[in-house]
Amino acid sequence: MTISLCLLFLGVSIAAAAPGLTQQTTQTMPLATTGSFEGNVGYKRQGQNATIVGTISGTYELRNRGGRFTGDWATENRTGTFRGGFGRHILLGRISLMVNGTERTLPVVGFIRIQDNGFLGRFMAPIGPALYFWGTYTPD
Repeated sequence: MTISLCLLFLGVSIAAAAPGLTQQTTQTMPLATTGSFEGNVGYKRQGQNATIVGTISGTYELRNRGGRFTGDWATENRTGTFRGGFGRHILLGRISLMVNGTERTLPVVGFIRIQDNGFLGRFMAPIGPALYFWGTYTPD
């Protein structure tokens, strides 16, 4: 009885993990598209306008299922660089800034939505609050 139940469980697990018989299609981004972007970083307040704490600008390059970016960011009293990659909805990267003459880097992770020559997202780092970012991009 125990062996029969184990074999039944194994068979059900394999059947559940088997791919479906329907044709799956994936939407891909255009290949090797490059361009530039600019935008803002800030806090989003419920029912109010966003509080802008900085600006971002740079270049991007799209690949088959995502892309990569590099750029600069600035606030009232600090500047730095950032770079990373993005997929359909996720953003991974690294942000750097100068502190007392030493360059420090932090990893960032976030979410991104791209639509109609614009982008919107939210990212967070191990230090500091989670911030929203939004802006426009221009293909070359």
